[in-house]
Amino acid sequence: MMTTSPSEKAERAARLERQLSRLFTWTVLIGAVAWGLLAAVIGTVTVIGQLITDRFAVTLLADAPLPASASAGTARLTSGTFDSADVTIAGLSTLPRFLLTLEGSTALATTLLVSATVVYFCWTVLRRRPFTRPVFWLVALVGYALIIGTILGQGFGGIGRMIAAGELNGDPIDGFWPMATLVDLAPAGTGLVLLVAAGAISLGQRLQRDTDGLI
Repeated sequence: MMTTSPSEKAERAARLERQLSRLFTWTVLIGAVAWGLLAAVIGTVTVIGQLITDRFAVTLLADAPLPASASAGTARLTSGTFDSADVTIAGLSTLPRFLLTLEGSTALATTLLVSATVVYFCWTVLRRRPFTRPVFWLVALVGYALIIGTILGQGFGGIGRMIAAGELNGDPIDGFWPMATLVDLAPAGTGLVLLVAAGAISLGQRLQRDTDGLI
């Protein structure tokens, strides 16, 4: 009866771990490519479609009471309002159309940049060189893009939605749509995390150069 030595078991486990790691990396790489292509197609079609059809799908803030049918059962609502509404608007002036298109274009560019960074990083991992110089610059670029893109993109889009609300109201003083907008700063927080990751990659690059110098 043949027995397996501890070294053979360790080698077999290490080989299995490397195979699973490569499989996972390839899965992430292919997923990032598919995500980037899908985002490019959907984003481009959406932006072009809005410009051609003059119909912009936006989410506006709302402050309206619930209808009586919302509490027609055995339970009873004590209070409630709508805080937002998804609407499609036609006939906007040039400025809000430009701002809303700029917001969509900024989001599309940021998504493609993130996808390209993930693909490149996975490729360097498969080549066993995960701390190359371009990876640092790409991760740092994505971090800055998320921060700046969130502030500028959502800022432009927020102004565009506020102008759209004003054009829907007609009367700026007593209108249905509040002249306000929401800004989601979560992508900017992700950008800060990526900048920290870029710093860690820079440290890894220095350690890798030091290690190469010792060999």
